This record gives sequence, structure tokens and C-alpha cells, in this order.
Amino acid sequence: MYQGMYHHVKKLMYTVRVDTPDPKFGNMLLEQFGGANGELAAAMQYSIQGLNCDDPARKDMLMDIGTEELSHLEIVGILARMHLKPMKTSRKAAEADPLIAIAGGGGVGLCNSMGDAWTADYLKVTGELDVDLRSNIAAEARAKIVYERLINFCEDPGTRDALQFLMTREITHMMAFTAALESLGKDRFSIGKIAPTAGLVDQYFNDSTGDGDRGDADARGPWNEGANWEYVPAPAFQEFKSERQGTRTTDSLATLADAVGAGSGSEHPEKKRAASAQAAELKHAKSKKEN
Repeated sequence: MYQGMYHHVKKLMYTVRVDTPDPKFGNMLLEQFGGANGELAAAMQYSIQGLNCDDPARKDMLMDIGTEELSHLEIVGILARMHLKPMKTSRKAAEADPLIAIAGGGGVGLCNSMGDAWTADYLKVTGELDVDLRSNIAAEARAKIVYERLINFCEDPGTRDALQFLMTREITHMMAFTAALESLGKDRFSIGKIAPTAGLVDQYFNDSTGDGDRGDADARGPWNEGANWEYVPAPAFQEFKSERQGTRTTDSLATLADAVGAGSGSEHPEKKRAASAQAAELKHAKSKKEN
């Protein structure tokens, strides 16, 4: 049997003080109330993940953090309400956001800073614990950035203090979710139960090629070279090694080179130069592979 209960304590997790209300900034704060990276989305995402979680220990963590996010929602709501309050009586203040002033009476609503309604589409819930934890880490990172930008645009000291608290807690939650993910003991790329196709999983497709006048030079780094990576240049110009698996090969380059050389005289010269460059790149790749 599972028993759960929410209890509202009539005290904020962090004391809020607003010395100088700013209706325009109050509108910005709504991004963290009813926006995609806001506190309501976080509270619902973690709580629903917790309800679906069969791991008692990590379920407890998800419910803890989901409940804390509801406390953060209350802080953001009170902050926004205090900044929006002048809209209730001042025409000039109301002009900052007529939607909030007229339709909402100068109070907070389930919308973001652009007036778009909150939606459950914001939530990332898969029922796979490790996948959900990865989504949560990313969600906290995005929220941290939003709070950072709000702090940069805020001139009220009391509001900045509260936002600093909320921003810090995002990092706290990132640390908790990361530790929970790592404690599962799974390989970083072990997702689900079906293994990826061997060979194909290690192929990096260079699908955006160019050089000089034809675009930026191709970049190399640990994301496409070293370790187990096989660099596949311009796969669109290569034949399938295995159509079923979708793998490409650099072995069959003669056909491409011949096709370029046999192009009709009426073919656009830029297209011929681009195709020739691709053929040269493929031949270079084959030569390096053979050596």
C-alpha cells in the first residue's frame, strides 16, 4: 500500500522582499512560473516520474525534489505578484502587459512571459529511470540559465537575493540527479535493452561538407576522431555497404569519380567543381584508410 500526502506550510522556503515593483520584470518572471523551463513544469515532471518509479530510493529522491519545486513555484509566484501589483491600479503599469492587467487582473497566471499557456507538452517522462534522470539534469541546467538571465535584468536587491537562492538550488538538483544516474552503474551509452548495430554505431557521418568558397572547413575533434570512431566523409556521395543496416563504405569511389568525369558539358560548372571536390575527399579518405 502506498500512502502520500501534501501539506502546505504557510511559510515561504525563502523570504521574499521587493523594494521597487517593476511590472515589466514581473512579466519576465512568469517564464519561471508557467514557462517550459519553469518551476511548475519541473514539479510535475519529477513528481510524475516518481509516481512511475519502481526504485524506492530514487522514487523518494524524485518526490523530494518535485515537492521542493512546488515551493519554488510559490516563491516565483509571490515575487511575480509583488512586481505585477501596480497593474491593478495604474494605467501606465498596465501597459507593460495588457493581457495580465486586463484578463488576469494584474496577477500571475499559468502562462510564460509571452502569454503562452502552460502545457503538459513541456514534461519529459519516459518511464525509463536513467533516461528520465538525463532529462532532469538538462532541465535543471536550462532553468539555471533562465535564472541567471533574470538576475542580470533585475535591479531590485531583494528580488536578486531570492533569484540567487533559486538558481543555486538548480545546481543542487543537478548534482543529486547526476549522482543518482551514476549510482545506477550503467554504461553512459547503454540506453534501453536493445543493443545498437555494431559498426554503424561508431560511424560519424560528415554530412555538412565544404571548403573555401563552398563553405566552412570541416572540423575534427573527439566527437568524430580517435577512440572507436570511423569518419565517413560525405556519405550522400557513397554507395551503401549494407542497405539493411544503413552503413556506408569508402571502398566504391570509382563510380563517383567516373560520374563526375563523364558529366555533360551543359552541367553547371559549380556543381561539377563541388562533385569533384567530394570525389577527391573520398579518395583521400580511402587512401588514409588503406595506409
